[in-house]
Amino acid sequence: MRNNSIGIYGGSFNPFHKGHEYVIYNSKKELGLDKYYIIPNYENPLKNKISKDPIHETLKKLRSETLDLNVKVSPIEFSIKSQNTYQLLTRIKKKCHLKKFVLIIGLDQLWELDKWVNFEWIVNNISICIVHRPGYDKNIEKSYIYYKFSKYFMNTLEKFLTSSSPNLFFLNIEGLEISSTNIRNKLDR
Repeated sequence: MRNNSIGIYGGSFNPFHKGHEYVIYNSKKELGLDKYYIIPNYENPLKNKISKDPIHETLKKLRSETLDLNVKVSPIEFSIKSQNTYQLLTRIKKKCHLKKFVLIIGLDQLWELDKWVNFEWIVNNISICIVHRPGYDKNIEKSYIYYKFSKYFMNTLEKFLTSSSPNLFFLNIEGLEISSTNIRNKLDR
């Protein structure tokens, strides 16, 4: 029996692009998730302040752009004024057990995860699926997270889906070389 059937995919999604769509479609399919929540960030302490649309515009755009993906766009980070993933997950944990959830992140975030607030708590309390992104796959074993939590990395999808948290898994899909930051930089020129 699978333990984790609800996906959480957070980010600024500013703008939402084909790379996000690719991650959602493939992670949902490969992990066999029953529910999938896209959660736009209220704030991201690791990114410079970027101009954002008002929340109702962000939610409206995301819902429109993900209509065919059969996912839910949640305003929870804005509702609770979450400053980080730790705050979001502890709020969710008050309502239900995190074993039902899988946190979906891009491979670029593996290199940043040790900078997240209470990252050790996050790794120890929720399954994390790390989706391949071109250009970030060199020397993964040298990342702090891989070094510190190597025993949590599952080597097969089956083990990831049937093991209890904590566990991590690399979802090795082809990936698209695209980023919201690059899109914003091109628009600013």
